Amino acid sequence: MAAFGSLKCLCGSLRTYDSSKVIRFQSLKYGCMKWIFHIFVGAYVGYTLIVDKRYQEKDSIISSVHTKVKGVVQTDKRIWDTAEYTIPMQGIDSFFVTTNVIMTENQLQRRCPEYPSTKALCSSDMSCRKGSVDHKHDGIRTGRCVNYNATTKTCEVMAWCPVESEKTAPVPAVLKSSEDFTVLIKNNIHFPKFNYTKQNIPPNFNTSCTFNKITSPLCPIFRLGDILEAANENFSEVAVEGGIIGIEINWDCNLDKWFYHCSPKYGFRSLTDKTTCKYPGFNFRFARYYKLHNGEEQRTLIKVYGIRFDILVFGTAGKFDFIELVTYIGSMISYFGLAAFVIDLYISLYSCCSCCKSPVKEYHFRRKYETVLNPKQVDALHFS
Repeated sequence: MAAFGSLKCLCGSLRTYDSSKVIRFQSLKYGCMKWIFHIFVGAYVGYTLIVDKRYQEKDSIISSVHTKVKGVVQTDKRIWDTAEYTIPMQGIDSFFVTTNVIMTENQLQRRCPEYPSTKALCSSDMSCRKGSVDHKHDGIRTGRCVNYNATTKTCEVMAWCPVESEKTAPVPAVLKSSEDFTVLIKNNIHFPKFNYTKQNIPPNFNTSCTFNKITSPLCPIFRLGDILEAANENFSEVAVEGGIIGIEINWDCNLDKWFYHCSPKYGFRSLTDKTTCKYPGFNFRFARYYKLHNGEEQRTLIKVYGIRFDILVFGTAGKFDFIELVTYIGSMISYFGLAAFVIDLYISLYSCCSCCKSPVKEYHFRRKYETVLNPKQVDALHFS
């Protein structure tokens, strides 16, 4: 019998529908409050739906970058071409251009005096501990104190000799004319969710163009001096000790046929930390090795200063999706309930406030809320 009663109750509930009770207040003030909330929420929903394209499905970018630097510069001693001033970087999506250089040529493994730095100066052999190594020095000390020149003595070392003699970057920079070099940036992008691929090289690409934010915003060829100027840097100053510059490529793609747009936007910023002067610029050393006729190894030590350009690619693509549209609208409909919540809260607080009581407010409160007895009180009344 209990099961039959439960089944009968279930069948009865299937034939009924419960709706919330609505009480309508005839009040100009509450009506204005309601419509102000509704207009505000409706404007917000419409704005985000159109401007932020909340009706679209989104996808993140996958990117690859390839660069080619072009230019030739002449210094007092030689001609520098692409093979000499561009050095492959180990980092992803970056390239390096030499702007300043210190060369120590014809080095052989010999014994020679250290460069006269503070810790290398000596007055006798006692000041030079044999076999000691300092990572800031050029070799392993032999224990002897020898003449560096007519007035200065330094510790002797086993090293590539002669040791590097210049410790500060030349001013002005040796390759200061490199600001006229150009770089071609090839950027391929892919949005896997939409199976969409594109390149930043335009179909009518003119190889003689140079990027300009106003006249040629899609040209992928950039003058190095213009890049630093756009990053609020002075090329002649940065070229002395080097630096790091970021090239930003932003792809904000709308793949809907009626509003299609997918073109890169370029930006430039300095990534050099200017808050400290302890390790300024960007530099490193490398060597080129040779064999002499007698089989002995010789090298040229090169300390290069330059600018590292990091290419930062980011962006999203969007395409109309009915599910996204319905989901967004459904989530926004709940915002319209804020009007009723705020007005109800206002009536409740205003009616309960002892200093603000009025016959009108009390009447509204009685119509809005119905007080019922405690279940124990109901049982007591039933059995009495």
